[in-house]
Amino acid sequence: MSKLEERESRRRSTAVGKFVEQTPVEAGSSGRRGRPKEDRELKKRISLSVLPSLYEDIRKIAYVQRSSISDLIGQMMEKYRVDHAVELQQYSNIVNQKGDRDIYK
Repeated sequence: MSKLEERESRRRSTAVGKFVEQTPVEAGSSGRRGRPKEDRELKKRISLSVLPSLYEDIRKIAYVQRSSISDLIGQMMEKYRVDHAVELQQYSNIVNQKGDRDIYK
């Protein structure tokens, strides 16, 4: 038996080798363990440029509120969306009239 064959034989006999050698999961199942994912909207990761002093103040506010900066910014953006519902409706009307697509997707 060559060194390669011997090494391959040892690999197959280990727990890792058995795990690697398993057959693929059936096409009908997701192949994931644990609870099934909820049917909810996923968050989108974005990048923002802000002044360092503003970022530090937002970070401090989030710390005092025992929240993450992401949650805090998300709450602010939700409030902004509610406060500007009229503009969102105007945008929908403009896009529907012109047949334009949303350029920010």
